[in-house]
Amino acid sequence: MSDKPLQGKLAVVTGATRGLGRAITERFLADGAAVIGTGTKPDGQVPKGCRYQQLELSEDASVEAMCGTIEKEAPHILVNNAGISNPQGWDTLDAKTFRATQQIDLVAPMMMCRAAIPGMRNHKWGRFVGISALSGSYIGRPTRASLGAAKAGLVAVYTSLAAELAPDGILANCVAPGFIDTDVLPQLYTKEQIAAMAARAPVGRLGKPEEVAALVAFLAGPDNTYMTGQQILIDGGFTRTL
Repeated sequence: MSDKPLQGKLAVVTGATRGLGRAITERFLADGAAVIGTGTKPDGQVPKGCRYQQLELSEDASVEAMCGTIEKEAPHILVNNAGISNPQGWDTLDAKTFRATQQIDLVAPMMMCRAAIPGMRNHKWGRFVGISALSGSYIGRPTRASLGAAKAGLVAVYTSLAAELAPDGILANCVAPGFIDTDVLPQLYTKEQIAAMAARAPVGRLGKPEEVAALVAFLAGPDNTYMTGQQILIDGGFTRTL
């Protein structure tokens, strides 16, 4: 194995300013890739060496501009990581919130995937990796109807990509992280809830962003030659031992 397995490859990573997206971007850069990373702010801070483009997934014009960049730059790798949870119980969930989540977590990623296909076909090589979720794909959870529906839809998009594009040398997979130690968790759960999650996983701790990034790097790299159309759990054994 080369110590720079992604040398000569261009990757696009959405949500590259923090959390999983930042860890994935850092791993890609370390593996030799050139990376275009996105964030919602005009001056988002991405890892050194990464090119930055502002992207607001809720705005059609911003998504179309990103699709234009993808069409022009023809990346070899697209990681749809950015998203939103929008937790709401059924007593407060409304159509506006539900549609907004689908736009950010499903429609915008689909559009960027479509924009990347011609370039990958031209390269005769490409890798799509989507960050899905336990909700909707594996387990039902209170207040996660919007997220679960969007992420289940994302998995369907990626399995369709896998089925249609494999003859062109293009592979598509999703990664479903469990409870990962990022700044998102404290926004959704109390300290006591987070501690309980960590204790419930058989490995006895939260996951690290770098561990998810390592899996994404494999799926996006040249060592993955046969895995496509899959959704891979990385949750410390949490889901399968519930």
